[in-house]
Amino acid sequence: MFADNDDTSLFIWWFAHAADVVAGWFGQGSGERHLLYSTSMHHPAGVNGGWNTSVLGLSLPLVPVTWIAGPIVAFNLAIIAAPVASALAAAALAHRFVPRLPAFVGGFAYGFSTYLVSQSSGHLNLAFAVLPPLVALGIVDLLRPGPRARPLLTAGWLGCAIGWQFYLSTELLAGTFLAALCLLLALALFARPVLVRGGLRLLGGGLLASGIAVLIGTPLLLAMFTLPGAPGQAIRPHGVWNNDLLDPVVPGRYTLLGGGETPIPRQVPLDPSEIGGYVGIVWLGFALVTVIALWSSPRWARAVRVTAVAGLLAWLLSMGAPWYAAGRTFWEVTPFRAVELLPVLGNVLPMRLAVHSTLALAVLLAIGLHAGLRSRRRRVRVLAPVAVLASLLLIAPGAVPARPVIVPAFYQEAYAAVIPEGSVVKTLPRPLAMATPHADEAMVWQAVTGMHYRETGGYFIGSTPEQPIIYSAPPDPLDAILEEESGEPLPDGAEARGREAIDALRADGVEFVVVAVDGRFLPRSALDIASYTSRAAGSPYLEVGGVYVIDLR
Repeated sequence: MFADNDDTSLFIWWFAHAADVVAGWFGQGSGERHLLYSTSMHHPAGVNGGWNTSVLGLSLPLVPVTWIAGPIVAFNLAIIAAPVASALAAAALAHRFVPRLPAFVGGFAYGFSTYLVSQSSGHLNLAFAVLPPLVALGIVDLLRPGPRARPLLTAGWLGCAIGWQFYLSTELLAGTFLAALCLLLALALFARPVLVRGGLRLLGGGLLASGIAVLIGTPLLLAMFTLPGAPGQAIRPHGVWNNDLLDPVVPGRYTLLGGGETPIPRQVPLDPSEIGGYVGIVWLGFALVTVIALWSSPRWARAVRVTAVAGLLAWLLSMGAPWYAAGRTFWEVTPFRAVELLPVLGNVLPMRLAVHSTLALAVLLAIGLHAGLRSRRRRVRVLAPVAVLASLLLIAPGAVPARPVIVPAFYQEAYAAVIPEGSVVKTLPRPLAMATPHADEAMVWQAVTGMHYRETGGYFIGSTPEQPIIYSAPPDPLDAILEEESGEPLPDGAEARGREAIDALRADGVEFVVVAVDGRFLPRSALDIASYTSRAAGSPYLEVGGVYVIDLR
């Protein structure tokens, strides 16, 4: 698996779910019929795909790959394609200002930036960041005057791109909306004549694109707000996922200059995939020189001013509220405080807005390179590409770990003979709300069987009547017994508490308990768990293919 953390297990599960639902259209599959809601995870309550990273925009096109090669291969194909697709989208934006070569360099800097490489270590929905450059490109094209302007065509493809983004990441969509506001503000400040001349095209095209996008996104919006499982409060606490003022100059884990934990203190330990604000002192310096040198240029003034200010505003938003420098608060009430109060937008993690400031820097890199190569001064013509090369070297990505997925042999063949199709299974170790590798592999095991059974556990965003927000299936009575006082021997499973725990599982429809022999994060040894559960259920355990199976029927 091309990943570092284990959020990837969630994506692999949704790839398998999409393939299973599509198979149902042809009379195959497990019987699941809804692409955005499933009771195959967190059974019987289910999971709302509208509030989770169901990535239908990628999992549906890759259904044939999932059928033929499995969901792990399909996921790997998508995550490897993510930086390339993002780079090409950014290159298309830069090409509106510069020729192909510098545009390609700028696109490369964006697609293989620290931010996108870091997100590719676990977050497919955020690593596939084609929308930010496409939205900026759409705004530029809608403002374009003259015979080359095609506002209807631009509004059409832009609406389709935004609509598609509903099925990749609604958070990236919401963040791109904030970045678009930053861009419009920068246009109002530094390109008002352009905004006035093209205002009607921008307004009309924007409304048409928005209508198309909402039409495409309606099924997901209906799932979010009409189906069960929606969270009842903000998904993440505020003031934690904020970029630090020093992040742009401190190498992250996934750069050749980094490779370890960032020395910047955080409010809580963060998943390294979230720390992607690094761009390097040379890239920042080159962008600053480009802006200063071209600030008054008749040709480039508007482009560099708007790009620089829009990128700066996006970066300030990415610092969240409060602002930190070297881990210390230096400003409490910041612009992002207003965003936190808004519905939906308040769920955007500010750190993730760094993708937009990175895009602005990539465009400035392309403009600066082109202007430098065309300079009349030989020294500038030499220094510009050298500075760009140094910028790229300083952000050069280190290898994102590729790690094996531990799948017991049971899930490759024996499962079909032991567990009838459609059965309800409790798997141990149960999926946990942790980004740690192997924490949620039980979801992958279910996925590689082609969703042969339904699972009580799961790693997801949801809620219960008692809890407004949950990130995994709550522990059941059996989990409570296994996880308490883990240093003490388990009592006799035949005692009343053990039997009651099994009765509670049966009441929820659980038919089998499966314990992986080599499962990570088991609260006890696999044999102890199997023996206890077997005694409590009054049913012998079966050891097969690296798992213990206890039949509760």
